[in-house]
Amino acid sequence: MEIKQLEPKEKVITFFGEIKSASVESTIKEIVRINLSDQEYAQECTQWAIDNNLSPMAVTLTPIKLYLSTHGGGCYDGLALYDVIEASQTPIEVVCTGKIMSMGIIVALGAKNRKCYPNTTFMIHQVSGISLGKLRDMEETVAEVSRINDMLFKVIKSKTKITEERLNQVIQQKQDWIITAEEALELGIITEIL
Repeated sequence: MEIKQLEPKEKVITFFGEIKSASVESTIKEIVRINLSDQEYAQECTQWAIDNNLSPMAVTLTPIKLYLSTHGGGCYDGLALYDVIEASQTPIEVVCTGKIMSMGIIVALGAKNRKCYPNTTFMIHQVSGISLGKLRDMEETVAEVSRINDMLFKVIKSKTKITEERLNQVIQQKQDWIITAEEALELGIITEIL
């Protein structure tokens, strides 16, 4: 019986562009495919140990390397990718390059290991959108946008050193908060500069 884990080169995913349904779907499919292959590998290792009268040992999986560069995009799609990255059985290492803005920061925060190149630019801002229709329709839209904004800021506060006070400044000043790679490291947005 041959036991073969995927080579690291088979565990590289690139995500460059807008966070939207089609791009998120293809990325999630690739993460799921790798996870299923790795689970099969771990089961084969366990079975091999049993078949050879050995105690099964924990299997160390090589991480998925996700190269990310995005100006952001849809909140629901970004949260779907964030959840899949965070729940992945195979560890995921996000390598930030170029721009990691808006929902891109949330996606990156799904991984425990987050690296970036020195010239990467990050940006945080409040959720934006357009509301049309009758007054009640617009009130419902505002309530949902507020709920999503709270979810995103909760992720940022729980995964970084960014305070609620600083996030409230972003809202009050209606600003796009531009962050350098060095600042991102100090704030805990990333764990290492390459």
